[in-house]
Formats: sequence, C-alpha cells, structure tokens
Amino acid sequence: MYNALTRSDAGIYHKILWKGKIPTKIKIFMWLLMNDAILTKDNLLKRKWQGDLTCYFCDEPESISHLFFHCHVAKSVWAIVAKCFGADTVPGNLDQSWRWCDRWLPLDRKYHVLGVSAICWAIWKSRNEACFDKIIIKSPLDIICHMCALMKYWAGLFAEPDREQLIEGISTMLRLANRILKRRREDQEDAGRILGGDQDGQR
Repeated sequence: MYNALTRSDAGIYHKILWKGKIPTKIKIFMWLLMNDAILTKDNLLKRKWQGDLTCYFCDEPESISHLFFHCHVAKSVWAIVAKCFGADTVPGNLDQSWRWCDRWLPLDRKYHVLGVSAICWAIWKSRNEACFDKIIIKSPLDIICHMCALMKYWAGLFAEPDREQLIEGISTMLRLANRILKRRREDQEDAGRILGGDQDGQR
C-alpha cells in the first residue's frame, strides 16, 4: 500500500507525512487531502453529484481550502492553536501549515505531522457529523477537544520521553484553549451589554 500511494509523491512534505507517527488511516486521509482528493462538496460535484454546495458551518461553498482553512470555524481553530504557541499568523492552506509549524515550532518537528493531522481530522469528523448525523458543533472548542483527544491517543505511538512531553503539551493547550474561549465569550457579553446600554439610552 505504501509503495502504491507514494510512487508518484513528490516533495518533502509527502515524505514527512509517511514517516509521521500517526495511524495509517490518518496518513491516507492526509495524503488524499494533500492531493486535493477528499470528497468535499466541490469534489463531489466533479463526480456528477447534485446537491447543495453550502458549507455545513457557514453560508460559503464547501471546498478543501474553505473547510480546513478559510471557514470561520476552521479559522477559529487555527487561531486558538496559534495563540497557544504565541504565533501571530495562521496558515491559509495545507502547504502553508507545514511551513507555519517549521516557523513557530522549529524544535518540535517530530510532532508536526501529528498536530496538523489531528486538526484536519477533527475538522473533517465534525463536518461529517453535521452532514450525516445533523450534529452541529456549538463552539470551536468542540473541535479543539477532539483534536487534543486524538493527539493524546496517538501519543502512544511515541517512545518515552517524547510521549510524556507530548501529553504535557496537549494538556497545556487544552487549558489555554478553554481560557481563550472563555475570555472571548466574556468580551462578547461585555460588548452586548454595552450595545444594549447604548440602545436603552437612545430610547
């Protein structure tokens, strides 16, 4: 299987993917993603599928770049992850995500495949739950929690002490993500109260 899938692969990121310590199923998913072959609605359309092209999380047409990077849900997920690492940018596509990891986490390259794959798989699973089970996420934190659970489970593929370092980092990320989203909710509530007060004053 590996030889069949990698025969036409080119570029350093394909090689990094296949050497990554993640389940084989996830490697295949990521390989399909890198080759623009995931069955998002735009790709289904190319197969003569007829249906609503709208993203399950917003009103824009669904495509790979939109679902995983440009949708407001995906942007929120990447922004929260970025905040946890002190990054002031977010990637706009999969190729950029690898370079983004190299820039902001240069000393943790052995975890890059795991991290990017966990984010993408968690987004994809949430999308499929919306598609098939009609379960819509309440907050980007739902995806963050799923992503952290995946990374914690996949950490078993790493040897000690990498496993311990990874699990500690995942726990820290989850705490920071909760704190960031709590602060966002409080800011939104404060803004709502201010707007409400302005409207009351205009009556």
